[in-house]
Amino acid sequence: MMSIASEWKRNVDIDLLRHKRVARVREMMERFELDAIVAFEYANGRYLAGLRPLYAPNFLVRQAAVITSGSEDVICFVHQDDTPHRKKTMYWLPSDHVREFPTGTMLEGGGADAMAPIGDALRELGFAGGRVGVDIGTTGSLRNLEALLVGSTVVDANACLNAARAVKFPEEVELLRMASAVVDAALQVAVNCVEPGIRECEILAEVMRVFYRHGAEVPQCNLIVCTGDNTAPMQRFAGETMVRPGDIVFMDIGACFNGMFSEATRTVICGEPNPMQRSIYQLVHTLHEAVIGALRPGVTGTDLQKVAQEVLNGSEFGIFVQKMVIAHGIGVGYAEPPFISPPGKSTPTFVVEEGTVVAVVPTVVVEGVQGGGGVRLEDVVAVGADGAERLTRFPYDKKLLA
Repeated sequence: MMSIASEWKRNVDIDLLRHKRVARVREMMERFELDAIVAFEYANGRYLAGLRPLYAPNFLVRQAAVITSGSEDVICFVHQDDTPHRKKTMYWLPSDHVREFPTGTMLEGGGADAMAPIGDALRELGFAGGRVGVDIGTTGSLRNLEALLVGSTVVDANACLNAARAVKFPEEVELLRMASAVVDAALQVAVNCVEPGIRECEILAEVMRVFYRHGAEVPQCNLIVCTGDNTAPMQRFAGETMVRPGDIVFMDIGACFNGMFSEATRTVICGEPNPMQRSIYQLVHTLHEAVIGALRPGVTGTDLQKVAQEVLNGSEFGIFVQKMVIAHGIGVGYAEPPFISPPGKSTPTFVVEEGTVVAVVPTVVVEGVQGGGGVRLEDVVAVGADGAERLTRFPYDKKLLA
């Protein structure tokens, strides 16, 4: 059986998308007055060079994508042991533009010489000095790069790269639809698993089976399945707790497919809910719908906060909204700008445009509720000319909405 990921990928011109991404970054480089970018962060390497990263659960600088204002080419650096495979498979780059990243010498304190291959790449792409944007790095790697590029200025590239990635191309939205279809399929399996006696980790195991059956590259993060009292305070992983009758079950899942992340959260009830669980759930659902309904070109992050505040003001549980975000961007990164804070907290200046994609993720966590009082609903939403399109579409819990 062909996976959802493979089927949908045939509908997208990936080579055209790569070309568009590089062109947009070069346009943003001019706006932000950058002469070159050295991108170490996984999502930026994917965006600039189509480089599928080797994800690891630690911070280890071991790849880079290099672009300059003087050339339309990109040179990428990959993990040393992975270089032969990438040279053969990254057909969209000349073979000599896929190079070994000097991981070992950087980790062992090799000094500026450890960065020499990156300096060589910059010169080959026409860089003769100026402003070099860098997205992330260890203290040592940044110092070594500065020492290597004498006479140039190393600056933060994130504003430039975030601006490039913020508005999605139609091809990216199509890939996100595909990724979201897989997430919906996994949610169906997860909800079907919810019954007394099943453990949180067993539910997540079935989710992961669906993801990898359909070609997942990596989970979206440390995926969450928590039940009952583990929902408030919220446990941010899947443990060994068993689901009991009357428990709220909170499932936040997502993964990367064909270089694009999607995720969704559903909170469901095992058996019948109590009145307080219903009230919390219905507040979150109302907040969720209000924010999605407000998404359209021209709306600001502050506008979305005001919409959320109007909903929260009318509920006794409004003070329990989670502190993190009510919405965040998503795409080649699992969570990326814009980050829209809950009402009452400062939020970055941001204007929604056609092509903006966000995960709307209101969360209310109330401790001391029988069967658990932590509720989240989350959907990935693409903004078009006429408003919002939900890319994740799995239904909400009818018992909790009743």
